[in-house]
Parts: sequence; structure tokens; C-alpha cells
Amino acid sequence: MTRPPDPPQSVAFDDRAPPGERRDALGELHRTYAPTAGDLAKGLSSPDSMQILVDYLREQAVRQELLKAAAPVRVPFPSENAQGVRMKSVRLDDWQIGIQGEYYDRPSQLGFDTLRAMAAQPPISLIIQTRLNHVRRFARQNDSGEGPGFAIRHRDKDHKLTGPEKQGIGLLSRFMANCGWEFDPRARQRMGRTSLGDFMAVSVRDSLTLDSAPIETEMKRDARLGMDGFYAIDGATIRLCTEAGYQGHDEIFALQVIQSRIRCAYTHDDLIYQCRNPVSNVASGGYGLSEVDLLIRVVTGFLNAMNLNITGFTDNAIPKGLLQIYGDFDKQDMLAFKTYWNAMVKGINQKWTLPVLAAKDKESGATYTPLNADFNEMYFSKWMTFLTAISCAIFGMSPDEINFESFSSRNGGIGNGNDTGEKLANSRDKGLIPLLRFYEDTFSDFILPTFDEKYVFRWTGLDEEDRQAKQERQKLYLTVDEMRAQDGQDKHPDPTMGAAPVNPNLMGLYVQMQQARQQQDSQDFGEGFDEDGEGEPDEGADGGADGGKQPPRRPVAGDQGEDEGGGQPGGNSAGKPGFAGKKGGAQQPSGEPMGKSFGMTVYRIEV
Repeated sequence: MTRPPDPPQSVAFDDRAPPGERRDALGELHRTYAPTAGDLAKGLSSPDSMQILVDYLREQAVRQELLKAAAPVRVPFPSENAQGVRMKSVRLDDWQIGIQGEYYDRPSQLGFDTLRAMAAQPPISLIIQTRLNHVRRFARQNDSGEGPGFAIRHRDKDHKLTGPEKQGIGLLSRFMANCGWEFDPRARQRMGRTSLGDFMAVSVRDSLTLDSAPIETEMKRDARLGMDGFYAIDGATIRLCTEAGYQGHDEIFALQVIQSRIRCAYTHDDLIYQCRNPVSNVASGGYGLSEVDLLIRVVTGFLNAMNLNITGFTDNAIPKGLLQIYGDFDKQDMLAFKTYWNAMVKGINQKWTLPVLAAKDKESGATYTPLNADFNEMYFSKWMTFLTAISCAIFGMSPDEINFESFSSRNGGIGNGNDTGEKLANSRDKGLIPLLRFYEDTFSDFILPTFDEKYVFRWTGLDEEDRQAKQERQKLYLTVDEMRAQDGQDKHPDPTMGAAPVNPNLMGLYVQMQQARQQQDSQDFGEGFDEDGEGEPDEGADGGADGGKQPPRRPVAGDQGEDEGGGQPGGNSAGKPGFAGKKGGAQQPSGEPMGKSFGMTVYRIEV
């Protein structure tokens, strides 16, 4: 008895059935239950059937949106940051960077040693050394704020320092000047510390060459007391770790590697590693991009041009020409001629050696053929100038600062007046100021906050104008007392002189204002007396009610009355204090001081 075949419903959805049978059973189910095109058109002919289909499609769309919102986005290769609350993006690509053990090596065709070798060649060495000389001028304490130097200031510019704050700023300034709390130079050398000037020289050189200028920080035994000192270490020996840290310690972010051996490990509390030119490339490994990295071909071209000129003096043996003689000469004659010639004109390193060719002919004679191979010792001079200009531009420096010619249409040599001054000022803004600002921010963000977050490190003399130009501008509007205050001097003993303007063009206006003020004071004083000029006060004047006492007044030097009893302020010829009589018939207008006639400043003396 044959067994009936299994129903297609059980075969189509049975995982144990062969794939071919499952496919055939599923096709049979489709043919049996799936509606044909005619059935579909017939079923959708009614409005109710159409509404059912629309509702179904809408429900499916809403269901897909809900599933999409509820289900997490699954990325095939997520980053480690995506699992936490930090930045989700990949910062460093572990797959593309060659990892030496548990740290990143510098992903570049040039290593740190190669960069240093390039920086030792001109013109890079000249540029770096010049910049170091500029920086050293600022590595000294300057509390006055005038000229190059550094100062510790409050973060709030408008804050008025108290006594303890001034004392703390003085101690922090000494700390920065000595790179630590050890102020004795000999003891500081035993500890391996340097002054701020030497620290900046080492650190700036590594920063310009490698863009790797790490700073090791030494904390006190009690870390709550702050930092004890800081050191500039070799930037070529520092390697950055992966985000997982070193040997499972995620706090370790950098290692010191010397001769391929790990010698030291650093946490963020032990080492300050800031890139001056950071890049966002995930293959950078966290390292920066130095200026020397951008000058590979420039340095190569400069060295090739120098080698060409050098070998032209040392190894040049190209003859000036060829000498061809005609005649029946045997070897004896040729040897004798060459000997005589070399003895007379052959120079150092056979520079003037002359090849001689012999040709037998009926007619005797000689022909000289020049080769036109004169060597120019300044060959490619414009090319070298161009390369130097590119190098200086990348470092933000003018070629004039290293005594090179500027590659421009204008003559840029040293001593060309204002044009050179403008170039040097522009170079200062483009190169020196950004470099010092980088260290300013580093000290303010990573060193001073270990003591107090309200203090910042600032270079002085960076953004200030020329002192002479500043003083000339101040002379246009400041007074004598204001100028004396800027120089730390007390006010002028005479208040009138202290209020006088320094600008001579304002002196005439100042004298007129003083005279008008004095005239007004004189008129106010005269209103308290009778018109008869006897000097008796009016009824409404002060002192009229108590026996006719004269009101107090300030005599004016040089005042003169109309007559002996004229009642005008000025002298004392009438026997009454504060009045003057007429001598010789000369008259002065009423209330006008004599000093006005000579354009002099009138002084009042309190009695």
C-alpha cells in the first residue's frame, strides 16, 4: 500500500525537508491560494475592498516606523567610543596605523631623526636659531609690563589685587622663571632643571622641528600642594598609546621609547603633550605636523643647489676648450708641447688642463675651439632665493631676519627703511606671536591651575606698540600730572602746572580757560561791595550785618585798581587790605589781571 504524499503545508515550512521539496511545496501553495490578477481586479472593484487595502498599507507603514525607532542601529564595525557617553566618532584608526607593541609610531615617511637631520641644514637651521633668539628675549620676569618678558596676572583684568594675591603672584613668577621651586642655580642643575630661558630654547626647537615638545611635570609628595617643577624632555622619544592604554592601564597615554625599548610610562598628570599644529586625520596617531614636514622637497632642492656650487669649485675639471695643431708632428714633439703647456697654464686641480689634438696635413698651423663651459659660482642664485623665501614663509618669518633677499618685486634687503620695518613687523605677527601664544596657553592651562585657577601666564611686550610712538600719541591729550603718574612720580607741587596739557598746541586754550575762570572769580568777588569804591560791603553782602568787616578774598598777583579808592581788587595803597591805588595814571580794565596782557598763567594765593 503506497503512502499518500505529505500535504504541501507541512513540507513547505519543515526545516527537515530537502530544499528542493520545500521549494516545490511553497510554489504549489502560491498557485493554490495566491489570487490571480483577475481576482485582484475583481475584488478591488468595490470601495470597501479598496479601503481595506489602504488601511492595511497604512498599518504596515506605521509598524515599520515603530520598529525602526525601537530597534538599535547596528553598525558592522563600531568604534569603542560608540559604547560609551564620550565622542562616538573614531579619532585614531587602529587598523591603518602600524602599532609597535601598545603604542603608535609616527605614521610618516620621515621619522623624528630624519626631521632633525633636515633641520640641521640651511636655511632651516638659520630660521630656527633666529626664532630661538627672539623667544629668549621674553623668558625673563617683567613686572612692569613694559618690554619683552612674562608676568603672572589675574584672569579677570578688572580685578584689583590684594596684598596676599600680590605676594602669591611674586612667588609664582619666581617659580616659572626657575621651572620649579628650587631657586638656587647650582641646586637646580643637580636636579636636572633649567631656567625658563633654557627651557624655552629646548622646547621651541623641538616644537619647530618635530611638533613634539612634551613637558614632564613633577608633583610634590602631597599632590594637593601642587607642582614642584617641570622639565623639557626629548620629543623624539615620546610615543602615544592607543585608547586602551598600556598593558590594560587606560590612564597611561604616552611612553618614552629609546632604542626600541620602553623606558618610562606617563599619565596625564605626569606629562603635558600638546601639538602646536594638530591634525584631524585618523591616521595621524595623535602626532602633529611640524614645519619641517612641509619642507622635504624644499630642503632637498636647496641642498642640491649648494652641492652644485660647492663641487664647481672643488671637482670642476671641464677644460676651457680644445687645441688642434696641424703638421707632421711625432710623439716626441707632442709630448714636449704638452709638457710646456701644462707647466705654463695648468692650474689647481687641473682646472686649466688643455686637450691637444694633432692632425697631419700639408699646411702647418693650430686652431683653438672654446667649449663655452664657464662655471658660474652663483648659478641658481634665484632658485636658492626662492627656496629660502618658501622656507621662511612656512615658519612665518621674513627672509630679511636671516639676512636673505626677499623673493619679491621690491628690493627687500636690510636697511631699506620703512619697507623692511613693515616686513619685520608682519613677520612678528605671523610667526613669533602664534608661537608664544601656544606656550602662553599651555602654561595657563596645565601648570598654573595646579596652584590656583584664577592666575594666568602672559607674555609682555607682544601686542604693545612702540614705546616712543605710544608716548607721542599720549602727548596729544595727557596732562603733566597724568604723564608723571605713568612714570611713577608724584603730582606736580603746583596744581595749576599739574593740570596743564603736555601738548603745546593746547596751551593757548588752557591759558584762556584759566583767565576766564579767574575773571569770573574776580567778578563774583566784586559783587559784595558798594559802588562808591570804599570797600564797605553792601547790605546784602557777607559781613554787612556785623560791623562792616571786609569779606575774605584771594589777592591776585599783578592786579591793579583804577585809582587809590577805586574799590577794585589789586593792591593795598589805600591802607585797606585787598585794594590798590593808581600810580602814574595808568589804568587797567576792571577785574582784568595784568598777567592776561602777557599771556601768562595767573596764580592765586590763599590767605
